[in-house]
Amino acid sequence: MLHDVDVHPPEPSFASAWAVAATADGWLTEAQGRALFEAARAVPEGQWIVEIGSHHGRSTVLLAAGKPDRVRLLAVDPFDDPRWGGGPEAMDCFRATLAGAGMEDQVSVFVGLSAEAATSSAARPVGLLHVDGAHDRDSVLQDIDGWQPRLADEATIFFHDAYSSSGVTIAMFTRLLGSRRHLYAGSERSLTRVRYGRFPLTTWCLSRARMIARLGWFARNLTVKIALGRGWTPLLRILRHPDTSYPY
Repeated sequence: MLHDVDVHPPEPSFASAWAVAATADGWLTEAQGRALFEAARAVPEGQWIVEIGSHHGRSTVLLAAGKPDRVRLLAVDPFDDPRWGGGPEAMDCFRATLAGAGMEDQVSVFVGLSAEAATSSAARPVGLLHVDGAHDRDSVLQDIDGWQPRLADEATIFFHDAYSSSGVTIAMFTRLLGSRRHLYAGSERSLTRVRYGRFPLTTWCLSRARMIARLGWFARNLTVKIALGRGWTPLLRILRHPDTSYPY
């Protein structure tokens, strides 16, 4: 006797998502991509994922592949504005990356700046916020301040290029160091993870110690950038920086 079988399509794996994401221009490493993918999988149903700064869609694909079906993803980027690393082809490249992963219908797109999206989009509550837009201090502060009122309790925030870009690092310390609602939860190179919620004082103090201790790696990265700019190859070897790209 035959029985009806409820067949669900397999969930996208990280490997298949990364195979597409890695073809897109971007500065996200495989390990950082896996961190985003796994964090997206943990977002509760009914909440949103918001990505600030999508560029050609490398991180967008990983967030879309990881998220549960009933979690919505908003990608925020002006795309064609060269001030933010865009250009005339940026939107086309972004769309092509999503199409290559079969994720076109999994992503809502806001073409504009983060501050505009924070006041006009429907994204609420936000369970995962990935901040990777403009890296100057004021822009990152606007990203933090604009989206904090929309964060769900126990939300996760990622900052890319933290402890690598001065503007991101200064903004993060300005807003987060003294905040009892933000808990530093570790880094994958320049991708820093922060939890948003309420935490015991001892846990919060320990996280602040870890956050401050990470400044040593920040100083190393600034030294690498100076050495790269001046061609100081021996110093790069001492710092164990293996290539000619900026640290991220």
